[in-house]
Amino acid sequence: MFKALDKVNYGRLDLCKHLQQPKKKPGVPSLLKLCCQKINSCHVELIREALSCIPNHLAPVLLEIAIDKVAPIAIITLISNWPLPVLCFSDVVHPENKDIFTEEMGLDLMVFKGVIERTKACKIRVLDLRGFKLNLTFSKLIVQMWPILSLKKHQLKPKKLAKIIAKAADVEFSRYMEELLPRMLNDILSHEMVQDTQILIRIPRGEKMIVKVDSIHFTASNTFFMDYLICNCLRSITPVVITVSNIHIKSDLSIGEEVMDSLAPFIVLKGQDINTLEGLSLRQLEEGIFFMVSPNLKKFTKLHSLDLQDCNIYLQEGKTRSRTIGRAIMVRTLSCFENLSRLDLSFNYLLGCLGEILDALRIPLEFLSLRNCDLNENDLECLAKSKHALSLQELNLSKICQFSIYDNDRISSNNLFKVVFCFKNVKLLNLAQNHFQDSSIPSFCEKLPQNLGKLQYLDIAGNVLTEDSVLQICKSLAKVRHFQWFRLTCSNNLLDEALGHLNQAHENALQAKLRICSLLSGLGRTDIHIEIVRLSYAIFVDLMDVMEL
Repeated sequence: MFKALDKVNYGRLDLCKHLQQPKKKPGVPSLLKLCCQKINSCHVELIREALSCIPNHLAPVLLEIAIDKVAPIAIITLISNWPLPVLCFSDVVHPENKDIFTEEMGLDLMVFKGVIERTKACKIRVLDLRGFKLNLTFSKLIVQMWPILSLKKHQLKPKKLAKIIAKAADVEFSRYMEELLPRMLNDILSHEMVQDTQILIRIPRGEKMIVKVDSIHFTASNTFFMDYLICNCLRSITPVVITVSNIHIKSDLSIGEEVMDSLAPFIVLKGQDINTLEGLSLRQLEEGIFFMVSPNLKKFTKLHSLDLQDCNIYLQEGKTRSRTIGRAIMVRTLSCFENLSRLDLSFNYLLGCLGEILDALRIPLEFLSLRNCDLNENDLECLAKSKHALSLQELNLSKICQFSIYDNDRISSNNLFKVVFCFKNVKLLNLAQNHFQDSSIPSFCEKLPQNLGKLQYLDIAGNVLTEDSVLQICKSLAKVRHFQWFRLTCSNNLLDEALGHLNQAHENALQAKLRICSLLSGLGRTDIHIEIVRLSYAIFVDLMDVMEL
């Protein structure tokens, strides 16, 4: 349900919160709110004067109301005269407006104008944008322009800046450094925004303003990774410093790319501050790329989350040189992360090697995804006996019971059911697309309440079961005190969906949901949400993951 790089408080899960009707705000606003609205409607000078007179702890209230009422002048004025050292937007933006920065020319533009119109009264040292997804233009503006705009004019010399960047990145002058870097620096320094003497970010001498961003995405199809390298490697001289919590590097879906081009985005890791990076996602890498870049990953010992989905990691048990080297590189890399608690290894070949990987981890995991991994039953047994079995809060074992030409390599759904009960503290469990059989359901349902007493979410979508089996599972889940969400498929085959208008497959699914809800209601569990997933969606979700930006 969640991803490896998500920050989740498993102690306070409320999976159905977004389905609930928002509470109606009281009709009569408070006196404080009325006063704030009046201040925000005033002229710039009056807003500035009011901000200097009121207690500092009321500044966030003023900004929250200004954002809520979309008052651009007030927002810009409040930011440019902010009286506190920290401006955290998650404190002044309502949770339902978490996508507010995805729209261009909106709040993002107001924030930028507030920053460049900063006055002597402004005390901001930390501008925290974490918790929000930023639109591409705003991300590029922050990374490419803000540090440069904070430099003095005499510091804007391409050759001098190039030397600082090369030294900080500790790299030789490769093709990207020798050809691309000087050209990009010239383009940035000749930009009309940099040339305009009125557009500056004025930070008091000796001080720095740290801008905290949640995530940034890089691919080899554009040079944004070079913008980030420049920004990172100039942080020793720029008053504005950008820190990123999570970095995403993804290969492009193209044919014939050179290996060097595939490696290019990884140059951002050279200048990255090892103390600020919390999560790293490497997805859909070409074969061998992960093992080539793994030495650069070892320095990020503070990592909390690591996503290695579909990285063409091919590990095999055995004592041949090639197999031993591959496993050794993987083990050495993972053993460097002191705080790693969230790991996604989906869509990789790990047959017979999972136990070795899990033993290499320094601390017990709270999140593990093995979706569509090539595993055998010995791997599952190692997972069940590992130090992670009792610490896991979220576990994705979807699509691991695959057909194999070798009978001894295939994991049976019966054995999967047995192993699942070893994870006593798991709260979110994904068992989708595992070829469940109706004959296995009674035994599974009998043991579920006693062994998975903390379960709150179960996904069995893509498993074709009879309605009787589904109802048995529902009865069993109703006995789990804190259970909240059940995700399943009601279709028997894809043909039913293809002929949906003829045989009313959609209507049948709705009727099945009503019968399930009626059963749960009779058991006093109207609080459980039932999500019916079309079989076609459950099967083709992997393709949608690949196409995800």
